[in-house]
Amino acid sequence: MTLREVAGLTLAAYALLVVACSEEDDPVGPKPNAPQVTGISAAVVFPGDTLVIDGANFASPASANQVRFTNPAGVSTPFDGTTTFLAVVVDRDATSGPITVSNANGSDTGPNVTVNRGIGDFFIFAGLGAGSILSLPTPTATTQYLIIPHGTNPSAPYENDYGYRITSENNVPLAASSERAGPTRRRAATRLGIGEAFDTLRWEQARELVDKVGVPRTETRPSLAPAAEAPPYRSFNVLNTTSGSVLDAGNYDHIDADLRYTGTKCLVYADVDTLPNAANNFDQIHFRQLGQAFDNSIEATNVSYFGAYSDVDNNDRVIILITPVVNRMTPGGSGGFIAGFFLPLDLYAAGQVPVGTTNHAEIFYLLAADPGSFWGNPFPIDFTADENIGTTAHEHEHMISFSHRIFYQGGVAQETWLEEGMAHMAEDLNGRHEANINRADIYLQDPGAISLEHATAPLSQRGGIYLFLRLMADRYGTDILQDIVQSQCKGRTCIQNATGEDFNDLVAQFFAALYLTGRGITADPRFNYTSIDLDDYGTLGVSPGVVGLADAGEVRRSSGDFYIYGGVSGLDTRYTFTELVPGVRLRHAIARVQ
Repeated sequence: MTLREVAGLTLAAYALLVVACSEEDDPVGPKPNAPQVTGISAAVVFPGDTLVIDGANFASPASANQVRFTNPAGVSTPFDGTTTFLAVVVDRDATSGPITVSNANGSDTGPNVTVNRGIGDFFIFAGLGAGSILSLPTPTATTQYLIIPHGTNPSAPYENDYGYRITSENNVPLAASSERAGPTRRRAATRLGIGEAFDTLRWEQARELVDKVGVPRTETRPSLAPAAEAPPYRSFNVLNTTSGSVLDAGNYDHIDADLRYTGTKCLVYADVDTLPNAANNFDQIHFRQLGQAFDNSIEATNVSYFGAYSDVDNNDRVIILITPVVNRMTPGGSGGFIAGFFLPLDLYAAGQVPVGTTNHAEIFYLLAADPGSFWGNPFPIDFTADENIGTTAHEHEHMISFSHRIFYQGGVAQETWLEEGMAHMAEDLNGRHEANINRADIYLQDPGAISLEHATAPLSQRGGIYLFLRLMADRYGTDILQDIVQSQCKGRTCIQNATGEDFNDLVAQFFAALYLTGRGITADPRFNYTSIDLDDYGTLGVSPGVVGLADAGEVRRSSGDFYIYGGVSGLDTRYTFTELVPGVRLRHAIARVQ
């Protein structure tokens, strides 16, 4: 071999070495054995279409690969394929842009696909910032999209506001480009009334009670022994504070009461202080109406939807006590009032808890009629009688929930926001709609202002969680209510367990339903109420979006703002979503609505 041949061989070998090193060090090119995408069967698709991807080095079986359609939420698993092709269904959250195939050996980005959508199509976009641009087509001059930014981070404090910005553009210039403020009705809806503050306190103390004392002791009556006859005259301990400890006997009034109704499921007692002036108080007709409402309807309805409850005093009945102590808990002139309550402490026996606190009975406390404001606030007779029936339905659910969770589920008290939502569902199931309508109306005005998981459950949150649970019951059946009560879970975990779906996905679908239901846009049951007409519950706050003008606003976890965007026929609109205050894990629920 000549020197020239040796030199040539060395040069050739060097060239091979250089090529090998350049391929190995190339930060862009695929690694050896990484998937390679060479082509796709269609450049324009709809969610649900089958797309065939050609290439090399795909993993076997086909399900060992993943295909992402630009949107981080738009990921599909191939259902068929070999090392050279993959067949995949276009994910419902797919968006226009390049596809990416990934497996254990790496990933490769292939050609762009355009994802078109029909009216009623819904998806979730999870991308943020300039690197995750969403492109939405405008096939007609009337095309519109509903866009709902919402927070998903369960660790984000429920009272914190997180800023966002939506910028949009197409190739039609706008004369003036600026940033507009989003919804401006913030904070008024989160005001906590005295009733809601008291509910928050009693559920906080109920959870602390279980942690400190444990579950109540029970004494079972022999199975053949009849329940003792109800005494016609009895003394009770009645909590008289909205801020003090339920374990302090000094926070109770000790009152005497007469038995005014004996039923199959309840005993109605009236504080003797309510009786002297019969013209300004309930008469026997009102006591009987309340008792019969519980005996003939409320008790059976609640048991059928939520389950059975305890009987710690072995009398087969719930005690309903009407007393002005409840009236006096609301200061004169206050906005809102305490309508009545069930106190979990009453399921405990004296000895487990301080003497002078518990009545060791299934009991709840209701307002006395007071048209002359003798005890602080005016409560007309007919209004109060009707209010007491609705309160009975509400508080009885609390009694079922707490007693079942304590006696059968190991002592797990529910989170306040979900506990109150379930009690408002009890009102609904018992035909008591007016209060839910009023609360829902507050919520619908500005759903971005309040978290569905707001722990102190102000009126707006209650309106929202009621609407959420009503939709879930319409979709999955009312059996989910019993699943939530009869469980050891708390909060969003209960929702997930009962439905089998991710809580954040359910919240996104709920937000979309608030706009879509009843409009004839889609028949998808995820977005349509079947038990109520949402138009009766208020008007949803929606902001018009203008392409070219940036929109900025704030949301909380499990809350969302609503925008409707149009566009220019034949042009794609490009959206960039930005978290101005990171931490809420911003996502966007999007539906084509026209």
